[in-house]
Amino acid sequence: MKFSIVVPLYNKVNYVEETLQSVFDQTKLPHELIIVDDQSTDGSLQKAKAFLDRLPSKFNEVRIEIIELEKNGGVGRARNIGFEKTTGDAVSFLDADDIYAPDLLETTDELMSSQGIDFLVVGIHLFPSNEVSPDLRKLNQKLATIIPDAYRMEEPLKVVTSMEFLMGVGSNLIVKRKWMEAFKFYEKPNFYEGIDYWYRVLKHILKHKSDSIGLLMGDRLKVREVPGSASRKRFQHWKEAYYPPLLITFKGSNDTYDKLMMGVVGKRWLRYCIRNLNTMQQKLIFIYKYKYLFWNQFRYFLLRNFLQITS
Repeated sequence: MKFSIVVPLYNKVNYVEETLQSVFDQTKLPHELIIVDDQSTDGSLQKAKAFLDRLPSKFNEVRIEIIELEKNGGVGRARNIGFEKTTGDAVSFLDADDIYAPDLLETTDELMSSQGIDFLVVGIHLFPSNEVSPDLRKLNQKLATIIPDAYRMEEPLKVVTSMEFLMGVGSNLIVKRKWMEAFKFYEKPNFYEGIDYWYRVLKHILKHKSDSIGLLMGDRLKVREVPGSASRKRFQHWKEAYYPPLLITFKGSNDTYDKLMMGVVGKRWLRYCIRNLNTMQQKLIFIYKYKYLFWNQFRYFLLRNFLQITS
């Protein structure tokens, strides 16, 4: 199986070399590496090029393409442009500060080639906090072991809409390319565009193939906690907290799992924004502007607990 890795790059000069090194440390090399520079201003692109120039000739089998965007358009646009250049059987988006374990692609190849997995969520090891997600103790009844550290999701929508599950955060998905061709990341400034994108891809796959959704744990993806990154940004004004696209995509849906997913994203976004707004005045304005989301959270809470009682 051929793997394509897309690295959206924007101002990660201190981390990009370690990220790229983890790609070339793979026990099974990718088919191609596509770097999309989103107009970095800190020398990230030059650092990446210098690293690639030093690569030994044994890595010549990996097709490398660097795309230099003419203007900064955000990570969603960079991922969409990078995906258009991919030719492999499976695609992953690797953030330029995250790190793959050396056996990630080899293990993924085994799961996809011989176990029929098409959509693989990779467990996250956050560092330096040393937190691991998801917590399997809360999910074991919904997972079937394939090989050590690898599981098939027997009820995928029930798993991914769990409050304790993380999908589309960092670089934690590897998916067969054919399922992704009809979808694009939301490109306007937003929060949690990855969750919106991957949830749409997942629902598309489940219409055709319900037993191909997997989870791989075992410390195979390290996600760096970088102060000041988009996911850890602090806000001066409530309008700086961009709205999650998933809450737009599935607004008005009558599907139970869509509602539960909106509950997951809405809860995280509300908590995050309130915690990261700098003043009490801005927190109160934010709460007033989005009071309907707090009411929705109550409805989703009742729905989630009703399902637990009846399942």
